[in-house]
Amino acid sequence: MADHYLDFQAIRAEVVAIAPHAQGLVQSYLQETPIPFQCLPDPDRKVFNLYGVPARVFSLGQRPGVFVIDSDQVIRVKHVGSQQWNIPHPKKLLDICRGL
Repeated sequence: MADHYLDFQAIRAEVVAIAPHAQGLVQSYLQETPIPFQCLPDPDRKVFNLYGVPARVFSLGQRPGVFVIDSDQVIRVKHVGSQQWNIPHPKKLLDICRGL
């Protein structure tokens, strides 16, 4: 997503990451691996649970979830991956956002 963030900004779409970790761990990660968009901590997994994105002990922990939510707060796309690398390509998400 980081490589395409300016493309999302150009169409007035916002990218936000939610991490299943405490603030300190998120900050440490962001110092080593900066990203151009917000990354919010969710150590109790409240957001993950609210959106139905499970954690699995035997599949590398927290599953990835990608959501496209329109300006009326309607979820237009929900993708829950089976592994960390199983997420839609940013260009596909850009196309979806452009169509809203």
